[in-house]
Amino acid sequence: MSERFKVPVGIFVIFRNEDKVLLQLRQNCSFSGYWGFVGGHLDGNEQIILAAIREAKEEVGVDIRSEDLTLKTICHSNKGEEYIQFYFECCKWSGEIENKEPSKCKCLVWHEWNKLPEKTCPYLKEAVKKINKGISFYEDEFDIK
Repeated sequence: MSERFKVPVGIFVIFRNEDKVLLQLRQNCSFSGYWGFVGGHLDGNEQIILAAIREAKEEVGVDIRSEDLTLKTICHSNKGEEYIQFYFECCKWSGEIENKEPSKCKCLVWHEWNKLPEKTCPYLKEAVKKINKGISFYEDEFDIK
C-alpha cells in the first residue's frame, strides 16, 4: 500500500481591534523582515481551532476561546511546498498581548487593516484581499517558504 499524500496546514490568527490589526515583524525564519499575523502550523492529532488557540498563547501570551474565533478564509497554495492555510479573526481575548517569541518576532504593532505595510508577507496580503471581498475559500500559487 502506498503512503498517502500529506499537506502541511498553516493557522493564522488575525487579532483585530476596530480598524487595527496586530502584526509581527518576522526574524530568523521564512520571510524575515516582513510583517505577518500570529500563526504557525498544525501539530499532529490537533484540532484546527485548538491550534489557533495554542499559537495565540505561544506567540503573544493571550488566552482566546473557540467561540471568539471566526473563520474568515481558507487558502490552498500549491506552488513550491503545498499548503492549506486557515485564517481566523479574533476580536476578544484575555490577557495583555506581548511578544513571547523574540527570537522569531522583532516587534508587535497595531496597524490599519486596509493599509498594511509594503513588506507584509505576500500570501497574507492576498488573504486580506479575499477576506475583504468575502471569499471564504480560494486557491493560489504563492510559495510561502
